[in-house]
Amino acid sequence: MFQNDDLDLIAEKLNPDNPNQVWYHDQWVDMTRTEQQIAVKGQAPVTLTLRRSPHGPIINDVLGENAGKTPIAMWWAFLDTQNPILEGFYQLNRADTLAKARAAASQVSAPGLNIVWANAKGDIGWWAAAQLPIRPAGTNAGFILDGSTAQADKLGFYPFSANPQEENPARGYVVSANAQPASPTGMQIPGYYNLADRGQQLNLQLSDNRLKWDVDNSQALQLGTTTAFGPRLLTPLLPVLREVVKDPAQLKLVEQLAAWKGDYPLDSTRATLFNQFLFNLADAALRPKLGDAMFKTLLGTRVIDAALPRLAATPDSPWWDGKRADTVKLAWDNSLAHLKATFGDDPSQWQWGKAHTLTHGHPLGSQKPLDLIVNVGPFPAPGSHEVPNNQSANIGPAPWPVTYGPSTRRLIDFADAAHALTINPVGQSGVPFDRHYGDQAQTYIEGGYEQAHFSDEDVTANTRGTLKLLPAR
Repeated sequence: MFQNDDLDLIAEKLNPDNPNQVWYHDQWVDMTRTEQQIAVKGQAPVTLTLRRSPHGPIINDVLGENAGKTPIAMWWAFLDTQNPILEGFYQLNRADTLAKARAAASQVSAPGLNIVWANAKGDIGWWAAAQLPIRPAGTNAGFILDGSTAQADKLGFYPFSANPQEENPARGYVVSANAQPASPTGMQIPGYYNLADRGQQLNLQLSDNRLKWDVDNSQALQLGTTTAFGPRLLTPLLPVLREVVKDPAQLKLVEQLAAWKGDYPLDSTRATLFNQFLFNLADAALRPKLGDAMFKTLLGTRVIDAALPRLAATPDSPWWDGKRADTVKLAWDNSLAHLKATFGDDPSQWQWGKAHTLTHGHPLGSQKPLDLIVNVGPFPAPGSHEVPNNQSANIGPAPWPVTYGPSTRRLIDFADAAHALTINPVGQSGVPFDRHYGDQAQTYIEGGYEQAHFSDEDVTANTRGTLKLLPAR
């Protein structure tokens, strides 16, 4: 994803004499109201009243208890552009030149996508595909905008040439890891991007001119479990920990963290300790000021990823409240207490594979005991948030179930594209009890691949069954 901010929340000013009107462009304007019914099996239909201001639909009910009573409208580029995305992908799949691929990518308006393209001739390209809105100067799209002023207006869209993009770069490769890219114009593009660490790790490995890239080391690149995020966050806190931790056994754990390279293999105990400390640090420093509801909301956003390293590196941050050492000590003590209660007193038993697991959940699996029948897993899961093998879990107390990860892995040698390697997380069939429902899950989590079959001969030789769709008679 090109995680540009193409959605604005806008607080509307209500007419005190008419609650169905909002102030828009120097006059009171009516909101539209429609009703829709949702049929519910075994119960009466549910009726929803939908309101819409000139800025977009009113979404207070969706935002929940933190929304307040002021009507909040949602402007989204997806709803306000032509967005011929299907035509764009149709053309992209038939593009045989960079110019054609670029033209196809330019048709994607929303949601923003990182489109990477290559051909057998050696051309490579990457385009951050989206229509980027032009907002009034000084508008901070990260905040709820004032609908009664011009700050909520859109002044059009930037040309596609202003979007971040690369074509045949001199270094010979492109990297896209959902981090914030730079525009050719130098302008800042608001968004909710991933941290730069994963892309930096990939770039570090790809830039090694001593390597000749092949299928084997490309697999290792995809399955990497290391980035600099953990050590980067810990470095400014290690002197504090060495000062406040007195127990020799605990100091040994501190030094283990100091020597940690930021890797997440299944047998790592340092990864488990770091992830628990990460949560307890946020909990001790941020929850008292935010309150439970807002702290929970923060943990579900991209903001926390960037905020915690900044907090760690800023001794005089107001979030410490002048008690940095005390807060770090509290976070450390709470981390050890939770890990001992969860995994036992012996730190050698705090392996990442016990704490970090992947379960492929079926919708019916949310109800017990159906979870034992239709869910696939759990599997001990290597990797973590912001490493190449991006098996991500929410920041929180252990254990950490994986919430998202690579939806597929592919390795294609363009000199032999008919023998590409691929794997998906579960299986080819979404039908429980089918033999292909979960038959790739173990291979996927272990970092294995399946041989793709494209030629007529390979398909015929490897066909195990045929699905025929026949018209009704």
